[in-house]
Amino acid sequence: MRTLCLYTIITAGLLLGACSGPGSISNDSDMELLDIDEGIEEVPALAYDGKLLAQVVFDSVDYIVARQELFQPFIREFGDGTVVSQVVIRKVQETQEDEPAYYLVGIGMLNGQFRSMALTLDRTSDNSLYLSSKGQKQICKASAGCNFCYFAFSGNKITGCECDTRNAGNTCTHVVAPNNNLLRDVKLKNHRE
Repeated sequence: MRTLCLYTIITAGLLLGACSGPGSISNDSDMELLDIDEGIEEVPALAYDGKLLAQVVFDSVDYIVARQELFQPFIREFGDGTVVSQVVIRKVQETQEDEPAYYLVGIGMLNGQFRSMALTLDRTSDNSLYLSSKGQKQICKASAGCNFCYFAFSGNKITGCECDTRNAGNTCTHVVAPNNNLLRDVKLKNHRE
């Protein structure tokens, strides 16, 4: 009986010691911290709205969405009557040291003048290319005397527009917007299916 009582006292002491050790709740100050934390709500992260368009395989782009499906969304995004006839994904990388960037580019015409729009694509670790509404939009508009404007870049960033002819007065207009609505309310078909 005496051994059983001693065993009970030792076991109870060990249990009490375990409950009062570091990392356990043992005093009122810890309880107050818990009460404070209970009132904090987590802010939900905004969902990523990117849509998968292509995959980079070695040094080429494998389109997952048929480019023709993007003509009408580009026409709507221009919003001024520009008729888009070509859509491509272009890699921008001035030197091998620059991290490549990818842009979805739509090219069309309005009243006989070329226009092009480039939308920044997000690249994931598996080399998938996504377009998000948060992707920057850049437009090049040709002026009178300039047959075609194309995007100029530095490193992996588009920095402006240049006319294909270097004559005085032949200029291009460069317009930049922080986001785009190209794929809003558009259901894309995966042409690999």
